[in-house]
Amino acid sequence: MLVEEYISELKKIPTASLSDALNQIGLDGTLNMHFNHVLEGIRIAGPAVTIQDCYSSRRVVPFEAMETIDNAEKGSVLVRALDGSEACDIALFGGLMALASKVRGLEGAVICGAIRDFREIKEMGFQVFYRFLSPNTSVGRTEVKATNVPIKYGGVIINPGDIIVGDEDGIVVIPRDKVSEVLERAKRIDDLEKRESEEIRKGKPFLQVVKEYLRV
Repeated sequence: MLVEEYISELKKIPTASLSDALNQIGLDGTLNMHFNHVLEGIRIAGPAVTIQDCYSSRRVVPFEAMETIDNAEKGSVLVRALDGSEACDIALFGGLMALASKVRGLEGAVICGAIRDFREIKEMGFQVFYRFLSPNTSVGRTEVKATNVPIKYGGVIINPGDIIVGDEDGIVVIPRDKVSEVLERAKRIDDLEKRESEEIRKGKPFLQVVKEYLRV
């Protein structure tokens, strides 16, 4: 199965099931931070394209970030973070970056910090998961440290090409070489929960169902 086909299947599966599947193989791929989302009910999945920023007082325009978006493959998920900080008062992503990402065909963005131009991004229909809102520009506050490098955030290392899946429950990072195994395990988990749900709807006691299926 091609990576694109895996991604199509991953978009159908809740992050909760994917997180459990990762746990079954000894991995913790959940970003342990609360993320907000611009669009309701829109799940994203795609390979990560990363941007790592650092603090700076220089008045530099983040040309490298723009180039990264221009060069990103269709269906990618942009992940941007500020080195060693939450960046709650610095917007690392805004309306123009969202528009360029949407036109380029990116699946969405995960911003490990603040964004701005919320209404503009929402109206254009581009999904962004973010930690904070702030009107402050990043120019004169940060600069791009590196692109397409591993980023550590929320206790998880995000490598370029790792598969990012995001929904209302949060963000999960699946190592690229584990996608097939995680997908199959998550499908089995989902199927098991559907059978449990059917039993509960029929009136079988919750405790009895869980004891039978050993899944909760």
